[in-house]
Formats: sequence, structure tokens, C-alpha cells
Amino acid sequence: MSRQRKNRGFPAWMLILAVALVVVAGYVLFKHADGSTSLRTVEELDPNLYCSNANSLRGNTYRIDAEINAALGNSPSKGRLFSVMLHGGRQGDRQVILPVLVPTSLGKLTIQKGQHYLMKVNVGEGGLLIVEEARKP
Repeated sequence: MSRQRKNRGFPAWMLILAVALVVVAGYVLFKHADGSTSLRTVEELDPNLYCSNANSLRGNTYRIDAEINAALGNSPSKGRLFSVMLHGGRQGDRQVILPVLVPTSLGKLTIQKGQHYLMKVNVGEGGLLIVEEARKP
């Protein structure tokens, strides 16, 4: 009776698994390397403080998690004005709706009612929130 030869090579399934793990890890790393970390370091806007006295926050930068409620206006020189509902932001038993101005420098954004955005906003003159950066989560 002859003996069967043992295969001592690297199994093909292990090579396929290793390649798949590298691809998945690369995807995860590159997905988070798109600059989304810039919003992590920005303080979240307190809607109660904003509603009580927005002028006291003038000049500060905050992060908001918002859903587009309605388009309020459009100016070719200044930008587009929207009302947004804050996710998780409540004042008493009412949902908080705030005005945001998307300047013309962010004209590449196609914003529509019902869309959800993470925004970096600066509190401008009169308490208007001016969008500096916006992305979908």
C-alpha cells in the first residue's frame, strides 16, 4: 500500500481570507480618513442656550445634527437660507427649528427637504447660523 502525500503548502482559503481582511480594513480606514474627524472636535450647539440668547454665541463655531425642514430664500450674492430641525434637540416639548445660511462658497451642495446633515456652523450677526461645512452622515 502506498502512502498519500501530505500537502504542506499554504492553503488557498487562508490566502483568500487574508486578502479579504486587508480589503475590508482598508475600506474602513479610508472611509474615516475623508476629514469627517474635523466635526468631532467641534462643540455641539445647545439649542436652549441658542434660543434664549443667540447674540451671546456670536462668533463661535458649533456642530449641529440637522434635518432640512424648508427652503426659506435664495440670494445669488449671499447664499441659500434654510430652516432645519435639530435631531435630539428639544426645547420643552417642542422640536427646535433653526435658520441656517448656506453661503455661495458651498454652492456644490444639493440640499433638499428631508435630508439629514451634520453641519459645522458659525453664529453670525443677529444669531444667524452660517454653515462652514456640511456632510451627510
